[in-house]
Amino acid sequence: MRLTRLLPARLRRRLRTLRTAVPGSAERTRGPLPDSPALLHVIATRHGIGVFDEQWFAYRQLLLEHLTLASLDAQTHRDFVWYIAIDREMPPAARRRLTALAAERPWIHLAETELKRDFVPDLVAWAREEARARGKGWVLTTRLDDDDAVNRDLVGRLHESAAEYLAEGGAAPAILSPTLGCNWVPSEAAGHRTYHHSPSIGLSLLEPASRALSVYRRNHSTLAQKLVPGGVSVRHIDGETMWWLYAHTGLSDQQREGSERMSKVADHPNAVALDAAALAQFGITAEGLRLLRRTPEPEPHETLHLLNRRGLDVEQEIHDLREAMTRTGGDEALQAKIARLHAERRRMHEKLIR
Repeated sequence: MRLTRLLPARLRRRLRTLRTAVPGSAERTRGPLPDSPALLHVIATRHGIGVFDEQWFAYRQLLLEHLTLASLDAQTHRDFVWYIAIDREMPPAARRRLTALAAERPWIHLAETELKRDFVPDLVAWAREEARARGKGWVLTTRLDDDDAVNRDLVGRLHESAAEYLAEGGAAPAILSPTLGCNWVPSEAAGHRTYHHSPSIGLSLLEPASRALSVYRRNHSTLAQKLVPGGVSVRHIDGETMWWLYAHTGLSDQQREGSERMSKVADHPNAVALDAAALAQFGITAEGLRLLRRTPEPEPHETLHLLNRRGLDVEQEIHDLREAMTRTGGDEALQAKIARLHAERRRMHEKLIR
């Protein structure tokens, strides 16, 4: 069943209205953004690379618009670029919607990529070149998934922490880690405070621009352990502010069969209801909260984690053939094999939703 058919008629009409007038877009659309004298700040997000199911995007972009985008629209400090990596063969309807959102916001950069594994090298190359073009000596990269949100003051706090570090004469890279956040289930509007020393949302890495490798160079959980022996500094952003909102949904490839991640969050002994007032610190509107609560989550045919793993196997084959083409200078037979593998990759990820 198509996702839109699951919505009550009134909500379908309201959703159509919101898709042509995203909350906050009018007041947030501005001219040139203020510049930081020292650094280029890139908030980097992967959005559906390797996914070709329109229904998957219908729900995922609901999350993107009313969580992720809403939180960035609400930022009190505006000096950043939102780098959104997308598949070069992204479904047309989803691409049109995303292009429309970017057209209203000069701080969004859409970056087409071929494979998931290309995300990090593409990001690194773009960030270095953009920093060079803007005359910035440092690059600050921040992790953000396409279904999560950050506190409206996070960008400002990251810039303050980076400025403090540089004013002290810091020359090595520095990890900036906002430690307190919230695990949250949008369909239940319930969640609980949580701590992580190296979170998957909001974790940032400040690096000299010419040598920047991005916060995605390592898994978020092990970034500090891997980099600290080489002289990298770690700055925890502490206090009682919840800096990030981790949304748990059935479309996450981390929601493995039997993991019960959503129920563990919603039924946590310290879970509380998060109403519109509580979520306003993340830029989430009352209307956005209602849509997220009332829109049924689509049901995948199978656990997306397993399908994701199979897709990565196909990507590895494509990558190996690309490397072979580089060595041989091009070969029609290899090109044909790559084309067939891309077609297989598309077939695997076209019908994800029941």
